[in-house]
Amino acid sequence: MKRLFATILALALCTAATYAQEGQPATRLSRDTILIGDQIEWILDLKLKQGEEFYVEKPESEPAPGVETISPFHFDTISVKKGIMNVRGSSVLTCFDSGSFFLPPVIVALQRENGSVDTIFYDGPVLEVNTIPVDTAGFEPGDIKGQIKYPLTFKEIAPWLGLLVLVSAIVFVVVRWIRLRRENLSFFGKPVVKDPPHIAALRALEKIRAQKLWQNGRQKQFYTGITDTLRQYMAERYGIAALEKTSNEIFADLEGRDISPELLMKVKELFSTADFVKFAKHDASAEENENAIPTAVRFVNETFMQQMETENKEG
Repeated sequence: MKRLFATILALALCTAATYAQEGQPATRLSRDTILIGDQIEWILDLKLKQGEEFYVEKPESEPAPGVETISPFHFDTISVKKGIMNVRGSSVLTCFDSGSFFLPPVIVALQRENGSVDTIFYDGPVLEVNTIPVDTAGFEPGDIKGQIKYPLTFKEIAPWLGLLVLVSAIVFVVVRWIRLRRENLSFFGKPVVKDPPHIAALRALEKIRAQKLWQNGRQKQFYTGITDTLRQYMAERYGIAALEKTSNEIFADLEGRDISPELLMKVKELFSTADFVKFAKHDASAEENENAIPTAVRFVNETFMQQMETENKEG
């Protein structure tokens, strides 16, 4: 009788041990083996009752020496049947060394509906990493190959050709413009028609009159425009460097010219007023402002007519 009881007890213990071994939860891999550098999924399946919550202690960044984690565990609900939720977590791993790697267990804390907490250890699988087999028997080392040179294509050369054409065109335009400018020709080789000095001066004075500068409190611009126009006219009419000289130097050069003394005095007064306005912040009177352009116009017209009379007498 004792021998029968011992036999039954031994069979029960063996059955319990076998059940415990087979019933131990474990994680798994999406494939049996990988090659060096490949990626593989580490999978954890959970079954929960509705209302239960779980917490997974995340493995370290390197779950095993030589194994690297590309992405940690991410959990999704796969299905819900009869109040049971199937949850799957997956982590992506890789390895750059060959051999067998034992992944650590995954610890899951499960909180029941009644508030109790159970800790479950999910065994880690073994990751097998293989290398690419090399036929060492027929392998012969070869010489180092030189750098491969590919021929240039038109697509590669086209941007540089376009840049060369553009730079050449710009250089051509600039050189041609400078050369023709010196010859008083337009860009297309036609002579540049330039207004006579008196016509250019009268047009400039009329433009200043139309701007109504002094009426809008811009006396400095008003007198600067008038005197600059007269300086340009004097430079072209009499051949003096009026643009670079002071007012006194200009009128010293005009002394002895065929200009009436009364007109020369009026122009001197105009330049004197302009100098005070421009450099001494003088506020010219309305009469001075109104007479400025008529005086300049009279100077241009009379000196031009005197030039015409002189040319007619010489002719």
